[in-house]
Amino acid sequence: MGSPSALRKLNDRAALYALLESGPLTRLDLEQAISVSRPAAAELLRRLEESGLARRAGYRPGGPGPQAQLWSIAEGAAYAAGLDVNDTGIDAVIADLGGAPVGTGKSRLAPGDDPAAAVRDLLETVAADAGLTRADVRQVVVGISGSVDPATGRLSHAEHIPEWNGFDVRERLTQVLEVPVAVENDVKLVLSDESIRGRAVGCRDVLLLWIGQGVAIAIIADGRLLRGSHGSAGEMGVVPVSADGPFAGDLLATVGIAALAREHGLPDADPAGLVARAASPDADPPHDGFLSALADLVVDVLASPVALVDPDLVILAGDHGLAGGDELAARVRTRLHQRLVHRPRIVAGTGYDNSVRQGALDESLRRLREKVFADARHHRPADPIHRSTESTSRAADLLGTGSGKGHQ
Repeated sequence: MGSPSALRKLNDRAALYALLESGPLTRLDLEQAISVSRPAAAELLRRLEESGLARRAGYRPGGPGPQAQLWSIAEGAAYAAGLDVNDTGIDAVIADLGGAPVGTGKSRLAPGDDPAAAVRDLLETVAADAGLTRADVRQVVVGISGSVDPATGRLSHAEHIPEWNGFDVRERLTQVLEVPVAVENDVKLVLSDESIRGRAVGCRDVLLLWIGQGVAIAIIADGRLLRGSHGSAGEMGVVPVSADGPFAGDLLATVGIAALAREHGLPDADPAGLVARAASPDADPPHDGFLSALADLVVDVLASPVALVDPDLVILAGDHGLAGGDELAARVRTRLHQRLVHRPRIVAGTGYDNSVRQGALDESLRRLREKVFADARHHRPADPIHRSTESTSRAADLLGTGSGKGHQ
C-alpha cells in the first residue's frame, strides 16, 4: 500500500483531471467520480483551493449551500504555449490551464535574425497583450517544418528554413526562454490534432499523408505516435517510389502537381486551386483526367507504407490533400483497394485552420498538466490579476473559439 502522502498526490491528480474533463463539479460529484469518501473529498478540495489549482465556481441551480457548491479548475493557475515554425515565420498561441486561448501572434524572421530570440520576443508580446508575463508560460511546444534528431537536437529535412539549422533547437530555445521546451515535427502534430478532435478520434492505427509544399507521412501505431530513432519517421519526400523512379516529393509536392497539370494542358500557377476545381462535381474532362492521374500518384506513394503499417484509417492532408476532398479520397480508395490486401478507410483531413499550432498547444497543455497536477501542494499560485475570466473570454471571442476548446 502506498504512503499517505503518495495517496494524497494520486487523489489530488485524479480530482484535478475530473474537474478538467467534467467540471464544474460539486463535492458529491467528485466523490463519485474518483471514488473517495466525503471527508477525503472535502479535504482534497481544501488542498487544491489552497494550492491555487481549484476554485469555487458558483452553485448548482437549486440554491446555495454546501451540497450545491461547484468547483472547477483554476484556469489562470498556469499557462502553456504552442508555436508553428515554418518558412513564412512563427505563429504562437498561449492558453490557460483549461485550454482556453488567451492570445495569439505572428512574426517573420529577417535574414540574420536569431530564431530563438524571435520566439522569445513573440511570446513576450503575446503574453503582454493578454496581461501576462513570459514567466507565466510554464511549458512551450514548437511544431517545426523538419525533423529533430533526439540525440543532437538538430533539424534535418529543413533546408527551407535555413536559420533553424546547425544547432540544438530544443536546447537553444530552453536556454533563451528559461522554460521547458519540446520540439515536434509539424505533420506529426497535425495527425495528433486529428486524433484529438478530427477524423482519427478513437482510432489506434492511422496513417496521414501530407501533400503540400512538401510530402511527408505521420503514423499512429497501436495508439502511439511514431517518431523513429532519428526523429525522421515518415519523411517520404526524399524516398523513391520505385528502384529507379522519382522521389515522392517530386511527384506530389507543389512542383510535382504543377508538372502534372502541364501534362494535362492545365494552368499550373495555383496547384491547390486546380485540385479543388478538378474535384468538383462539374469538372470538365481535362480536370477529371488530371485528378485521376493525381490519385494514381498518391497510391504509388501510399502503397508501401500502408502495406507495412496496416492502418485502419488513411488521412489525406496538406493543401493539396484537403483540396481534393472526398472525391480525391474516393479515387485513391478505389485504386489502393485494387492493389493491396489491406483495405483501410481513406478520408480527407479535417482541414481546421492552424492545425500545427493547435497540435503544439495540445501537447504543451498535456505536458503542463502532467507537471502541475503531479504535486499540487508545490504549485505556486499565479498573481490573481492573471486569473481574469473576462480577459480569457475576450480572447476566446476574438479567436472565434467560444469555450476555448476548439480550433483557432
